Amino acid sequence: MNTFMSLDESGGAFFSVPFMAIAKAQSEALSLSSCFKQGVWYPGLYEEYKRKLDEAEEIATSEAMLDHGLSLTRQFARGLSPLSPRSFSTSAPPKKLQRREPKGVVYYTNEEGKTSVLPPKMSSWYSMYVAHPQIKSAKFHRRFRARFRMPYQLYEDLCDLVIEHVDEYFARWTPGKTDAVGNPCAPIELLILTALRYLGRGWTFDDLSENTAISEVVIRLFFHRFIKFGAEVLFEKHVNEPRTASNLENHSHEYLLAGFPGAIGSMDATHISCERVSRKDRQSHLSHKLPYTARSFNLTVNHRRRILSTTTGHPARWNDKTLITFDHFAMDLKEGKILGDHVFELYEKDGEDSVKKVTYRGAWLLADNSYQNWAITITCKDHNKEKSD
Repeated sequence: MNTFMSLDESGGAFFSVPFMAIAKAQSEALSLSSCFKQGVWYPGLYEEYKRKLDEAEEIATSEAMLDHGLSLTRQFARGLSPLSPRSFSTSAPPKKLQRREPKGVVYYTNEEGKTSVLPPKMSSWYSMYVAHPQIKSAKFHRRFRARFRMPYQLYEDLCDLVIEHVDEYFARWTPGKTDAVGNPCAPIELLILTALRYLGRGWTFDDLSENTAISEVVIRLFFHRFIKFGAEVLFEKHVNEPRTASNLENHSHEYLLAGFPGAIGSMDATHISCERVSRKDRQSHLSHKLPYTARSFNLTVNHRRRILSTTTGHPARWNDKTLITFDHFAMDLKEGKILGDHVFELYEKDGEDSVKKVTYRGAWLLADNSYQNWAITITCKDHNKEKSD
């Protein structure tokens, strides 16, 4: 294609023909709709259309290359080398990088009157529960258990267990670790307290941030890791199903004292509220007992409120008869797969005025009358009231 070239005052070359205008004119000569004639597709016209589009793209590329050559030509005309430092220099000095001021959660004024960011280790929670706990005070232990739903000794054991698995679940908060600018990470003992308060009293991350001087984002990220840690480590450690007779002594003692030989636990369904359920699943997560969407879990506990077994979450619309079919512990107990070596005796009526002892093998659970009428689901029935005529 012919191009026209002239020289400017400095001797550099510039092009007077607008190449993009030529490319546009060529592309408008044939459009995609012109490849149809009375509803019939013509491949030959389409190939011509593609060819002209490719030519237009080559022209645009050539124009960009020529503009770059024009710049180099002008630099040579002025006596500058294209690679010299002056050719890349600008009249304005480079901008100085500005460091962003640290954004703190809580601030305090030091002895010199200067306002600074309060570090988490100077927060009230760290002082009361981590740095200076009143171990010898019974009032401290009562308040700690009420505030965090856990005795202080168990909290210390939990901290040791978390630090033991810190590389696997909490590598970001390894004690002694710092961020990119040298700031120490948040104390992991303080983050554990935020997770316990969130679960025990339903505080928001903003409330926790206000009391610990840790940002909401850090607390939220730790909480998700703590939930995973609880599901994979704490659950396997503390929720243990009794599957042999040797494991029943710690669970059946209170039931024996109450006159329930053979009972090893109490079973019922519990509901956990679940917000932001998708619209297609909303109806199945609504129950006639609850005004909100929830997930249902079938739980088995001993008389000391220790969880022995639980199912995964299911829609709240499901009743107890459906939930128990997904409870592997209850179904194995019903089918005789576990606790077959456990033997107990019950009194049965023998005639009108006598009773006899009958030996049974296995175990049973104390439940309400919403479950199936199975041998392992015994309900509490009141036979003391006489029926009125």
